[in-house]
Amino acid sequence: MTSASAPALGPRRPRGVTIIGVVAYIGGVVDVVGGSMLLVLATGAALLANPLPGGLVTAISVIAAGVVVVGVADGLMRGSRLARWFVTVARGVSVVLQFVALTTGGVALIVGIVSLVISVIVLSWLWGPSASAYFAGAANAANAVERNELS
Repeated sequence: MTSASAPALGPRRPRGVTIIGVVAYIGGVVDVVGGSMLLVLATGAALLANPLPGGLVTAISVIAAGVVVVGVADGLMRGSRLARWFVTVARGVSVVLQFVALTTGGVALIVGIVSLVISVIVLSWLWGPSASAYFAGAANAANAVERNELS
């Protein structure tokens, strides 16, 4: 294979994006496993004529959320700009809600501050110069591959 026919590769994935992706993968898998366990408990309790109130809906919701998180993690690892925006919006909402909770006394001070710091770190890792180059490069590489496959 000559260098002219090799697909264009984007920049290396920054360490911060990798950390976010790995943590998201772990969280998503934990949600799927936990939701599956709750599903077993909810359906088992239903078989004994003592169903958990909302247990089935909760279990399915947790499993679905876990699947979405795993998909977003996969997107981050591949350089998907849509996944980047999904995490950005989620962290942005978290920042606003934590700030409101802190100013109204709705959460413990330490927990609120830690959550805000984590959100700021995640956003800075996703929008720093190396991450921006990575996401732009991954999109350009995908477009180049698509153009070559269509030719």
